[in-house]
Amino acid sequence: MPDRKKRRIAQYPSTDNSASTNDHPFLTPHGLRMQMQGSQVDKVVPLPLPDYPQPFDSQTPVPPVALDPFHFDRGENASLINFLPSKKFPHPESLARQPLTPYFDSRPVSSTLTRELRCVGRLFIQISPDPRHELASGSAWISGTNTIVTCAHNVYEFMSGTWSRALEFHPGYDYYAKHSLPKCRVTRCRIPRNYLANPAVNHDIAICEVDRYIGDVIGATIPTRPIESNDFFETNPVAIVGYPAGSSFDFGNQMWQSIGDYLFGQSGGGETPYAPVMATNFGGGASGCPWLVKEPFTGEYVAVGVTSGHAKLRYRRGEANLMSLVSPFFSPHLFEQLESDGVTHEFL
Repeated sequence: MPDRKKRRIAQYPSTDNSASTNDHPFLTPHGLRMQMQGSQVDKVVPLPLPDYPQPFDSQTPVPPVALDPFHFDRGENASLINFLPSKKFPHPESLARQPLTPYFDSRPVSSTLTRELRCVGRLFIQISPDPRHELASGSAWISGTNTIVTCAHNVYEFMSGTWSRALEFHPGYDYYAKHSLPKCRVTRCRIPRNYLANPAVNHDIAICEVDRYIGDVIGATIPTRPIESNDFFETNPVAIVGYPAGSSFDFGNQMWQSIGDYLFGQSGGGETPYAPVMATNFGGGASGCPWLVKEPFTGEYVAVGVTSGHAKLRYRRGEANLMSLVSPFFSPHLFEQLESDGVTHEFL
């Protein structure tokens, strides 16, 4: 029987796996060379993935403002609720007791990008009003003629209640390439109003206008596609494509892809949709990168998710993140809410 992982990866662009890992325990050869020689790119600090909701323990007099999406009974026999188990992992508690590395495959995307994958790019974010301060780094993709999509926390910091100062988008970013594609700057963004009240993963999305017709320049777009239920992730391979900025990913200087298993859905309770959680080792810098699938009849990419943050089983102090990422659930209601009750911000 053919290997399932190999079948899944074959559906996505060819990748360069020639990098040796013998010279350093976790740096790629490019990353090792940069660390030894120094580089101006080292000045770019990846925007960390948010840990939300805030941790809560018995010594805290009142719960934090952010809603805990995992309501559970405390104690050794604590039960997990507001979870939607996947078919492969019917008992989510088991995920905290086993390494998840067999359930994903991460590798650099080939330097010969398909036209569509050039829509994915690196986002440089000025957070401080002083432009001499270090930039943060995230990911985004071209969704329309002059629009890109990223996560809301790249444009708005919930804990401080402040907007980012400026954002510059570099499609198909590759630090090692001789030539770079045209870049653009974000002029306006729109995020769900609910995100301002609570940074729940089901609202962590931003649609941004840019200062040029970047979709026409690149010659392609990757549209968003609403989905109806989490069953979609049970049966469709998803590639998370972006710029994780850890040392093992060359500090975000090349595009990477990660194809992993669907672990579970998580919800804030009530009628909140179950946000999908996928196995991957991506981290900071991947914030805002698309979750891609191929349309079965056209073979074109569509985005069914956007990287929001890490997932945990229970949000307790000191609990490690799972090797996973979570996205807002791309329901039709999410996009209707973004259109009818979103908040718009202009960038100078």
